[in-house]
Amino acid sequence: MLDVHIITSANRHLYQRELDEHHQIRHRIYIEELRWPGLTPRSDNREYDQFDTDDTVYLLGLEAGRVVGGLRLVPTTGPHLIGDVFARFAEQRGVPRAPSIAEWTRIFVVPERREEHTGSKIGSTVIASMIDYGLREGLSGISVLMNTFWLPKFLNYGWRVRALGLPDVHEGEWLVAVLIDVTSEALAGIRADRGLEHRSALVQRGPVRPFIPGARHVPAVA
Repeated sequence: MLDVHIITSANRHLYQRELDEHHQIRHRIYIEELRWPGLTPRSDNREYDQFDTDDTVYLLGLEAGRVVGGLRLVPTTGPHLIGDVFARFAEQRGVPRAPSIAEWTRIFVVPERREEHTGSKIGSTVIASMIDYGLREGLSGISVLMNTFWLPKFLNYGWRVRALGLPDVHEGEWLVAVLIDVTSEALAGIRADRGLEHRSALVQRGPVRPFIPGARHVPAVA
């Protein structure tokens, strides 16, 4: 069974092995497989960037103790990808910056667990857990710079998605920056479309740091 673990600066000490494994997977996928421009191979075979900070939240999908998928969420009140690197993709509406808005980046599913024709249930569960996490943390929206092929998927989920600017080509890929509304309907929509269980896959081990500064302490969930 896939569980999606919430990892913040407050409980990272409990996930040192899993976080290290996740950085190795990111290196294999984003540098070796996808060959993302601007990312260069590292001698330690681990991928990091300037947005892996104490403020970053990782949602890692674990199956029998092994990392099989995940993503990260970064506060938009500080440095983040759209705001600091790709602001041109938000020229129409501007870069959303608020304590209740997170930026989503670095989603992955390990190659051996991808499903070519139906789409990965692991990836879908991780994304649904992102919305679930957003609801429990009081987030209003999640921004993301993504390939345009994601848009029809999001519309199938019934999500309210607002483009921040016009799609444009970057390094041969059509990209668009959007803001996704975090609502209970969004969570129900992806679960229904992807045939996911109507239960939370989120797991919290130990205390976590609230995403919104000053928010109440969130109790452990399992």
